[in-house]
Amino acid sequence: MNVTNLDSVTFGVTDLAVCRRFWTDFGLTETTSPDGATVFSARNGSCVVLRDANDPELPKPIEPGATQREAVFGVRSAADLTAIANELERDRPVRVDDDGTVHAADPLGFGIAFRVAQCKPVTAPELKFNTPGRPDRLNTRGRFFKSATPLEMTHTVFMIDEPEKVVPFYTERLGFIASDSYPGRGYFLRGGASNHHHDLFLLNVGKKRGFHHLAFELGSIHELFGGGLNMTRRGWRTALGPGRHPISSCYFWYFLSPCGGAAEYDFDSDVVDARWVPGEHQQSPEVFAEWCLAEGMADSLLYKGVQTADTIKRKS
Repeated sequence: MNVTNLDSVTFGVTDLAVCRRFWTDFGLTETTSPDGATVFSARNGSCVVLRDANDPELPKPIEPGATQREAVFGVRSAADLTAIANELERDRPVRVDDDGTVHAADPLGFGIAFRVAQCKPVTAPELKFNTPGRPDRLNTRGRFFKSATPLEMTHTVFMIDEPEKVVPFYTERLGFIASDSYPGRGYFLRGGASNHHHDLFLLNVGKKRGFHHLAFELGSIHELFGGGLNMTRRGWRTALGPGRHPISSCYFWYFLSPCGGAAEYDFDSDVVDARWVPGEHQQSPEVFAEWCLAEGMADSLLYKGVQTADTIKRKS
């Protein structure tokens, strides 16, 4: 079963106007779907779909309030959709749309769907760096970003309470592959035909189920900081970051989302194939983050301690 990527995520929301402002500030492009839903897209076409939380057509919520209602994964072909539908119909209700999209729920009740991938390949703009012996940006100033424009949606995160039920469902029945794990605690899963380090992270938080966050890849560390500073100045609260994850290697910055959970900017995530060697890791703050800030970089912190030459001279 050739799952290639996370193609789309649908949220049931309680304040559409605020959610629209959030994703606009985040850097996604707004459109409207043929059925009237509000859609925000990254540059490769992966998208966030916003619907009223009381819409009877939505999958059942996993938790109260605004939250993710369905994660839609892309596959290579219609044959993959047929195989997935046949597998899921063995023990759960399945709905198949006219276009072949397969809808179901996983063993814990999270809404999932599969469709022939609609995302298109995207290439980040070239960004040159100067390092000793490699002056690739000769006589040109470095680039600064006033905001971010996400290239692609990379992964979603489910908070789970019964990993023994749900992890084999994805790996044994739907062909997902474990890239890394915190045994018993967290599972980084990628589709069988995906090169992302993970398209889905299952986080065991004990007696709770819910949506945690949705991540988007950017084109540079400079864009991550520019996007994060823009979100901060527009009034959105940092959930965590900026920082860097040792597992998946990426830089990150998370913002609390009015759609529920958080939205993550990331950059320089691991890209993997069949030769990747999975790791089992013991959970600790150092394994979660090489470094991170807890509350972002508001202006009061950003420029704190900036000193003039006279100030430094007086302190010396």
